[in-house]
Amino acid sequence: MDPTSIITPHTTHPETAWLADLTPLAATIAAILIVTFLMQSRLGSALDAWLARRFTPSGADIVDPALRWRPPVIAASRLLAVCVIAALVILVILSRVGPLLVAVVLAGPATALLVWALLWFEEQRYVARIDAALPAFVGRLEAQVRTGSGLQPAIEKVIADMPASPLKAEWSWFLERLGQPIANGFLATAATVCTALRAQTPSRRHATFLGHLEIAIEQPHAALVQRIRAAYEAMQASDRRASMLATELSQMRNTGIALFLINVGITLYLFVVQNERFLTAYRSEVGVIVGTVLALVVSLPLVGGYLLGRAEDVTY
Repeated sequence: MDPTSIITPHTTHPETAWLADLTPLAATIAAILIVTFLMQSRLGSALDAWLARRFTPSGADIVDPALRWRPPVIAASRLLAVCVIAALVILVILSRVGPLLVAVVLAGPATALLVWALLWFEEQRYVARIDAALPAFVGRLEAQVRTGSGLQPAIEKVIADMPASPLKAEWSWFLERLGQPIANGFLATAATVCTALRAQTPSRRHATFLGHLEIAIEQPHAALVQRIRAAYEAMQASDRRASMLATELSQMRNTGIALFLINVGITLYLFVVQNERFLTAYRSEVGVIVGTVLALVVSLPLVGGYLLGRAEDVTY
């Protein structure tokens, strides 16, 4: 007897049904990886150019081309890797919820939204690191200048002992551009480079200090020392005010985080215990709208706690 005669054609058995879903998904993932590998250099160049536009402030157009600079918030190669990994993860998740074609269509906007959030987070982290390290830098700079050292030697001595950080990268760029030829045929002075850095740094606090320093550079040495000391004392006072405000708002921030975690925990519990009902409810058109509203409501305590915990003070 022919064994194939007892097999019903055009029938997918439960034991092998996962192969029917896995094959198109695996082919799509392989295509994405192959295209990324073949166009790696072009994609990297495109992302690098886009990052240059993304992190160029509005006032940077007046800066001399020889003094153009982009904050090293994130490397293009790292961003490309994040984009590919995020696209693949989102594609796999969406393919488990709906058809593969819909997952492919939605993976692009979802990845773009995730990358935008990542860039915003990295920029905020970059600025926070600059703001945290700036008072100590200004204090050491004031000590060096007060002993009679010039501005350039004082900056060189201060950053020589600094660990790798965004603030060190910005002031290293400052030193590298001193004496560089610019468009008007002259050489870049300390005031010119200071103006260029002030227009391009993403930190408002650092830009404020650079604005004071830009004016003090052309003044006598005693006035330079006085302005740097005034900036240092103002930064210390600002940090004390921010610390007091953060302490007062810490309870509100912690309450917002606790409410967010409770809501997420309840949602995960319902997803695990009532998986089929959960997916059925939120796959419908009304369920998508309700799910979006619930996600916003769940996130509001976290966002509110974060905003209440922020205290920004750049006034000297």
